[in-house]
Amino acid sequence: MKPIQTSNQNNTYTPARGEYLQVFPTTIFEGQVNLNHHDVAHHCRQIVGSLPKGDPLTEYTTYFHPDAREETHQQPWYNDFANQMKDTYVEFCRSQYNIDFTNVSRHDIHFFAWVNVYNEPHEHECHNHVKSRLSGTYYVSTDDSSEPIKFWNPNISSLHSQSGNDDVIRPQDSKYEFTGQQHTSFNFYPQDGNFLLWPSYLMHSVPQGHPRENESYERISISFNLQHAEDLESYHHGTPFDYGVLT
Repeated sequence: MKPIQTSNQNNTYTPARGEYLQVFPTTIFEGQVNLNHHDVAHHCRQIVGSLPKGDPLTEYTTYFHPDAREETHQQPWYNDFANQMKDTYVEFCRSQYNIDFTNVSRHDIHFFAWVNVYNEPHEHECHNHVKSRLSGTYYVSTDDSSEPIKFWNPNISSLHSQSGNDDVIRPQDSKYEFTGQQHTSFNFYPQDGNFLLWPSYLMHSVPQGHPRENESYERISISFNLQHAEDLESYHHGTPFDYGVLT
C-alpha cells in the first residue's frame, strides 16, 4: 500500500499490507420453487380462512392447527414441494457441512411445514427454530409492499464496538438489504416463488404489514423445518435400561 502524506505533517499513514479474511460466514440458500404459485396461494387463503379468528398471534398460520396442516399435506402439489425441499436440504448439507447421506432416503428426512397468510395486523417477533437443522420459507404470493424477513447476525454480541455505523445498504433493485458494514442484520425482500433455506439457529423476524394506500395487505408463505437422524455409532456401552419408567 502506498503511504499517504498527511497535510502539514511529517508523518505518513502506513497501514500494513495484507488482506481481510471473512472467516465466520453463515450460509443462506436462495432458490426458486417449481410449482404453480397461483394454485398454492388459493389453497393457503382457503385453509387459513377456515381457522379460528380473534388472536392475531395464531389466526394467520396453520402452525398451531394439525388438522389444517394435514389438509395441506393432501394437496396435489404438496408431494412435489416436499421433494424439492428435501432434495435441496440434502444438497445443502452435503455441500456446506460435508454430511454423508449414504443409506438415507427421502422418508428418513423430517419435514414439518405450515402455511402463513399475513394481513395488516400480523407480525412474527424475533425467534429461531428448535429440533431442526435447517429451516426455510417458500414465498407464495408477495408484492412491492410485502415486508421482508429479517435475520440477525449470530455474532451480534461481538459487534457492539465494531459495527461503526447502522447505515442501511441495499443496491438498487436488490432483494438483499444489510444493516452496517459488519452486517448487523440482513433483510430479504421476497418475490413470488422464491424460497430461502438457512441454519435453524439463526434468529429472524417478520415486521407488521403496511399496506399501500387504498389497498389491502397480503403476504403468503409456507415455512418449514428439516432434520434427519444420523447414525452416531457407539451405542452399546452401559447395561440395558428403559428410560420409559421415568415418566
